[in-house]
Amino acid sequence: MTGADRRVAILASARAAFAEKGFQGAGTAAISRAAGCSEAILYRHFDSKRALLLAVLEEEITSRVREGRAIAPSGGAESAAAMPAALEARLADPEMVVTIRLILLALSISGDPEVSAAVGRLFETVRAPVRRMLEAGQAAGRVRGDLDPELLTWLWHGLFLVALVRTSIADDGVALGAVDAARLLAGLLGPPPAD
Repeated sequence: MTGADRRVAILASARAAFAEKGFQGAGTAAISRAAGCSEAILYRHFDSKRALLLAVLEEEITSRVREGRAIAPSGGAESAAAMPAALEARLADPEMVVTIRLILLALSISGDPEVSAAVGRLFETVRAPVRRMLEAGQAAGRVRGDLDPELLTWLWHGLFLVALVRTSIADDGVALGAVDAARLLAGLLGPPPAD
């Protein structure tokens, strides 16, 4: 196995372990065993367990953004009207529970300056496509132009996070109420009807 393949295997093993057992419960010996390598090999790739968690989180978030599976609608939608469907799709994605658990895990140790900085950077990575979509919608006249796109991005990001956290606690459909809230918000953001 190449070094790059080994790194991918370690990240996959760590992703599962961190999401299931948390930071303290996920042991590097078990992670390396599941990845088919020794703990020494794991530490050749990652300086510490914290560095491993940050690499897992970085890969998780950047791959979701790159593949159009984060909070922004895929396909370059230019309207807030696309957001409810994007939220509904994310709530139906069983892998999103793993993503939100990793985010919550990182937040739980964000008193560490390195973790805090990484979480802040990754939040901006997630938020930037939403802001660009809203700005494009404003330019095209599909989103009210009198509202700050940065503030609107905070609203969408918060709504997504709350719905996904609720789903990670219990997948009982309660979080689908957030889709109705997203529809309401999207309606409020659309341009006023022509007279």
